[in-house]
Amino acid sequence: MCRFKFLFLSFGSLLAIILTGCEQQIVNPLLPSPASRSIHVTGSGSVTGEPDIATIYLGVSVEKESVEAAREEAASAMTAVIESLKTNDIAENDIQTENFSIYPQYDYTDEGRVLRGYRVNNTVNATVRELESLSDIIDDAIGAGGDIVVVNSIQFMIDDPTPLQAQARTLAVENAKAKAQTLAEASGVRLGKPITITETTRTVGPPIAYAESAEFAADDGARSSTPIQAGELTVTINITIVYEIE
Repeated sequence: MCRFKFLFLSFGSLLAIILTGCEQQIVNPLLPSPASRSIHVTGSGSVTGEPDIATIYLGVSVEKESVEAAREEAASAMTAVIESLKTNDIAENDIQTENFSIYPQYDYTDEGRVLRGYRVNNTVNATVRELESLSDIIDDAIGAGGDIVVVNSIQFMIDDPTPLQAQARTLAVENAKAKAQTLAEASGVRLGKPITITETTRTVGPPIAYAESAEFAADDGARSSTPIQAGELTVTINITIVYEIE
């Protein structure tokens, strides 16, 4: 009988220890976690600025009956284009080959596919750091390469967007905090400290499409300078903040 009591007491003690150890784990899930007592908001801040650099995407495109003839003409014209860019103070490391391709060209007739020739495309992108000279740089490159020059687009950018991003970031945080405060007051709770902050950055300024060929450059005496407008760019910061509810 005594032995049975001892075993019963030992089992009871062991059970108490197990329950004591698990008590925290059993109770905690019943209490709301900090993440469930929170307000999630998104704030946005935008600042505009004038671009100070531009990237132009240009090259040559030529079709000939043979690969060698097409490659030779494209190489000669592209060499002239690159030399023109360098003459206009574009640094060599600001000029980068973007694409080089050779494709067969076909005509489709009732008898089937007939090889017409070969097209060679060679394009570069060049960073212009003096926007005042952008029009002359484009016109000179077109004049140097001749009628097979292709200008695809122009992309305006801000070389160092950090100051604008800092301003936009402050506006975004203020916007998010104002939203969270409004939600807290409307819900009858007190807004606490931020738990997490996530940021995304966006600069609005799509590439400007440009004319495909240089036909207008044939008469240098009557040629007008190509009008280019840099406009403005908008730097936008989006902030997602999770605030604790006190």
